[in-house]
Amino acid sequence: MLFVAEHTHPASECPMNTPSGKEMIKELFSEEHIKSAGIEMVGAYMSCPADETSHHKGFFIIEAPDEKTVKGFFGPMKVEVREVKPFSEIAKML
Repeated sequence: MLFVAEHTHPASECPMNTPSGKEMIKELFSEEHIKSAGIEMVGAYMSCPADETSHHKGFFIIEAPDEKTVKGFFGPMKVEVREVKPFSEIAKML
């Protein structure tokens, strides 16, 4: 199954602003963690405006057996998860 997971945080609280946050990101998205979580990271995209009053958004396209597996991969990080299908499949039903 294919999912999109979205994460949002204030720019001022970006984990990339601290050494511990950078380490957490490296570990979370390491090949070892991805493999052990039982997912395939199809794509990962970030919108990180420099404006400190804005929000950063991450969009992660993940192949996984179910939503629970996707949420388990992110651990305590809050994400909104939605199952998605290729538009070509949806268009066939029109």
